[in-house]
Amino acid sequence: MNLALTACSPTLVRLPVAFDQKEAAALLVPGPNQIIGTILYQADRGRVLGDPATYVSCAGREVTLVPYTDYAREWALRYYGKPVTDMAYRLANRGKSMKFEGEEAFQAASRKTVCDSKGNFAFSNVADGDFLVVADVQWLGKFQEMTYNFGLSQEDMDVEEGSVVKKISLRGGAKKVLTGPWP
Repeated sequence: MNLALTACSPTLVRLPVAFDQKEAAALLVPGPNQIIGTILYQADRGRVLGDPATYVSCAGREVTLVPYTDYAREWALRYYGKPVTDMAYRLANRGKSMKFEGEEAFQAASRKTVCDSKGNFAFSNVADGDFLVVADVQWLGKFQEMTYNFGLSQEDMDVEEGSVVKKISLRGGAKKVLTGPWP
């Protein structure tokens, strides 16, 4: 999970609350819930950057299930620039590089998986509670198909790296299906 952007000298961010390992661990115990999702939007379905030809995918990229603690709420507010009450996204190269105090423990107190080639992912045996589902994604602009068809170079494409986040609640054996629209 790309929780903090990497660059030469990231800004150290101190959140108003400290990371509470016990609070996060309580949401990481096995439970009766399941999450399945897909992040794969093709031309004419994309919603990011105002271009209907945008292709968004998490294929081969990490998806992280983050316990929604006080720290996670404040992290998301700072990282995505707004309260995450449903969904948000961030383009990696368009924001300042940040390193969060307590970040290592925060990243360790999560569950991770990888999207398959079609953008599918799943988490099983999830505890009751509130979570953030954070997915590393790539937005590919309208020239992506031409790259395959005509051998254009990477510089000819409109490519953006980033992440999307969705807040979810699970209770009592729920099977949450996340199919979008995310971005």
